[in-house]
Amino acid sequence: MKTYVFDHYYTYPELTQTLQQLMQDYPDLIQVESICTTPDQHEVWAATITNFATGDPLKKPAYYADGNHHAGEVTGSMAALGLIVKLVQGYGNQENITTLLDHSTVYVIPRISPDGAELILTTPEQFRSVNRPYPYDEMTPGLHPKDMDGDGVIRMMRVKDANGVWKPMDKDPRILVKRSPSDFGGTYYNLYPEGEILGYDGLHIQPGEGKWNLDFNRNYPLGWFPESRQPGAGAYPLSNPENKAVAEFVLSHPNICCGVTFHTSGGCYIYPPGTKPEAQADSRDMRMFKEIGAMATEETGYGCFNIFDAFLTDTVNYSSGAFDDWMYQCQGIPTYTAELWDLAIRAGVPDVYPRTKPVSDQQQAENIYLCYQWLDANAQNNPVPAILPWTEFEHPQLGTVEIGGLDFKFTWQNCPVGYLEQEVEKNVNFCLRMAATLPHLQIESFTAEKQAEGVYQITAVVRNAGYLPTFVCNEAKTLRVDHPLKAKLTLDGTILTDTPEEIGHLEGFSGVKNYKLNNNSYGYSNVKAYYQPEYLKKLSWMVAAPAGTSVSLWVGNDKSGSISASITL
Repeated sequence: MKTYVFDHYYTYPELTQTLQQLMQDYPDLIQVESICTTPDQHEVWAATITNFATGDPLKKPAYYADGNHHAGEVTGSMAALGLIVKLVQGYGNQENITTLLDHSTVYVIPRISPDGAELILTTPEQFRSVNRPYPYDEMTPGLHPKDMDGDGVIRMMRVKDANGVWKPMDKDPRILVKRSPSDFGGTYYNLYPEGEILGYDGLHIQPGEGKWNLDFNRNYPLGWFPESRQPGAGAYPLSNPENKAVAEFVLSHPNICCGVTFHTSGGCYIYPPGTKPEAQADSRDMRMFKEIGAMATEETGYGCFNIFDAFLTDTVNYSSGAFDDWMYQCQGIPTYTAELWDLAIRAGVPDVYPRTKPVSDQQQAENIYLCYQWLDANAQNNPVPAILPWTEFEHPQLGTVEIGGLDFKFTWQNCPVGYLEQEVEKNVNFCLRMAATLPHLQIESFTAEKQAEGVYQITAVVRNAGYLPTFVCNEAKTLRVDHPLKAKLTLDGTILTDTPEEIGHLEGFSGVKNYKLNNNSYGYSNVKAYYQPEYLKKLSWMVAAPAGTSVSLWVGNDKSGSISASITL
């Protein structure tokens, strides 16, 4: 068995080679297809992982994962790839994985933006999702980030100015802090991204509009707004070929029940809706998000929050067109956004959440100091210096400047490579637990009782042994995409009863309402407000057929997959 080590970030050729090798080594467990060829001629790969010997992947309930909606968030694509490797190599060796792949399917799109990720990994460039001009065809005047000193990293650039608003921090001069209103007589700086100025007039330094501002996570058709309201949204919903391919993949795989989309950074799992407060959403669905999210916290240490309540400071002009909202609020598919890695949390910064809480300039400086101290202590985990001391550089337009500061890509946006393995492992472990929540249909019994010569009563008891119900969530019912279970009886004879083919839904054990244990004065406990969900259903038919006739039963729906059984009269 080949060992895959996540000790660096995989380029597109490495990612492709790994997927092809896995498909060659485990042909009974994984198939890989391209769902889109990008403008830069990269393939957007989608993996289907299941035990193909136990049935059609589309006829099993499915879990979904993806990474790299945002080009620079390459930790996410590594976690998605790690999930693929763990599944195929764990089958037959880990009981939970073997059970999962025997009964379910996992779909993984590890890198939604291979064009963008490749440029991020092979050049100093920094941008949101993809290297395509947007919203302007030509670069606008102003300062544009660029690796000026040739060290392979775009850092920060400080320029001495008597009227500058930044000054060195007393206990760590590498850090610049805000100048107080009464500060005079010291050395002050203006601070800019390392870069050059297009159309420089010799006086004013203003930021130029980003040349590549598309945001794939603002291009989905739920709450989509144009560029004037939502930067990065694109020309229209699903205008990016990668977004369109992902949406079509989801729609063509109606067995997807739930999933996760991997991003960075923040060290948290967040759940929809992102378009309204949690209090206005379905209470059962929110309980489900919290119960599954508690497992994410157990495995990763990340908190779990509703995005609207915990992150949005502007609840009118909220972020829109997001994938998780489209999945949940359009398709009825509960989906978490996993914000992997957080430097501040690792460094011991207090009270990181909620992000809506104001942070003073002084506290912000102290937080950065903690991050610098942590990076210094863990310098061996990054092959490129995480922090460059301020170093003089002759800028072609500004003269003598100093370049220094963080390697943003691999300290703040992504983890240093020395921490990549553990980031992958703990998030993969959560995915395995979340995938185990899928509906799990079982035919508990299937019998025939003779009523008269050539007449039999057929009885079946069907169970959902999973956590999620066969409708998955209440939002799916609201959207009318829940698709009730169907039961079909097949025999060479006559069905005498007018039994409906649609049989409704089966609850999962998530349907048990909260209960309380109340101790009475004698020390006994009473279970209060206990509710038994309907996860069993009894079906019955009267049939006319001769003894020895084979009778088959099929039960299923899009989300729960299908099961079958046979008896002989």
